[in-house]
Amino acid sequence: MIENIYKGATARIHIDNQISEEFEIQRGVRQGDRISPKLFITVIEQVFKEADQKYGINIDREYLRYVRFADDVALCTEKEEEMEEHLERLNSESKKMSD
Repeated sequence: MIENIYKGATARIHIDNQISEEFEIQRGVRQGDRISPKLFITVIEQVFKEADQKYGINIDREYLRYVRFADDVALCTEKEEEMEEHLERLNSESKKMSD
């Protein structure tokens, strides 16, 4: 059903009072579409769940691993090496979701 919503979606680009020819959207979701934020949240939740990292900043014996708001994510680690590994794992899981 979701595929049918996006199938054949087109767009135009408006720059300096010029409007481009219409073109078919090949990837991604339509900005401003009501379902797009829900799709993003669903996918990002799964990516973080699959990445299941053990890193974070220890605050009162609880670990803060990341802060997310809308389409922004702040990752928290105590060491640079942990951040690199965390990013690699998230990247790997993200790629799996796009296949």
